[in-house]
Amino acid sequence: KTMKTPQQFTPMTEKQSIHNSYSEQYLLTRTFQTDQSLVRLITYDGIRDERVRRVIQYNLLLANASPLPKLEVLLAFSVENARHFSPYLQIHEGVKDLGLKAVKKIAERQIVDMQVAVGDAVAITFRNGIAIRGICQAFSKYNMVLDIRGDLLLVYKHGIYSFEKNPY
Repeated sequence: KTMKTPQQFTPMTEKQSIHNSYSEQYLLTRTFQTDQSLVRLITYDGIRDERVRRVIQYNLLLANASPLPKLEVLLAFSVENARHFSPYLQIHEGVKDLGLKAVKKIAERQIVDMQVAVGDAVAITFRNGIAIRGICQAFSKYNMVLDIRGDLLLVYKHGIYSFEKNPY
């Protein structure tokens, strides 16, 4: 795939783009983890600190566990940055109390209007009740990369419950 416009990010493979630092594969296997650090995955079942070996179409291949379906993952970031993000992660109790889980059938998924451009400030509430604000750095059909005070966070769009542009 190639870049469509400066406003719309489309993931590419590492072979096609030498330095595509916002692709899901690059973020999960290079940016968010080092030899000493793991990737923090926020899932419907809680927090998982994992070493991601590879990203494939529907799963994350983990070092010491069975493949994790991407539909179970809401957001991801470096374990090293966890304490930086904690002041910006809030819980929306009303959404949390709904007890929502991953929706496997596309036809049953809630459509969330996400008209966004790189540089936009956004507020996102996830289906598990976590709420966060950040600046959109990149996006694709399935993911969005947020900058929160200089650190990157990968958002899986299927996990978004509500979305607001320019909430500040």
